[in-house]
Amino acid sequence: MYPLFRSPYLSLFVWILSVSICCAGTAFIATAAEQPQAALSHQQQAIEISKVLRCPMATNQSLFESQAPIAHELKAQIFTMLDQGYSRNDILDFMVERYGEKIRYQPEFKAATLALWLGPVLLLVLGVGLCLALISRKPKSTS
Repeated sequence: MYPLFRSPYLSLFVWILSVSICCAGTAFIATAAEQPQAALSHQQQAIEISKVLRCPMATNQSLFESQAPIAHELKAQIFTMLDQGYSRNDILDFMVERYGEKIRYQPEFKAATLALWLGPVLLLVLGVGLCLALISRKPKSTS
């Protein structure tokens, strides 16, 4: 049987690309299926807000996951602000104002974060283009 790709590196690249696209699609579907925030109780809202904020002390952990003392204080602050009638966006804006944009796991889409949002898409398009160019390239004849 004639292999689809002549290079094992190209086969590995296409396999990794396929798995990445499947994982990204799964994450997109999971995000799209979330409940609307208006119907949630204060506790559920606080949990959802703490999941989208990064702990300032713990590396790569959300406020919800972190056991650092600052995380407990910030979760209490979120509960207090919800009890006072603040909305989710008000709380997120307060946290960003206090700790900077780095506290968000997903930064806002603006000029300063354009590379974070469009970089992966650009790399995907370049990778697919490279694969197509390598596949469609004709072998040189040695006659």
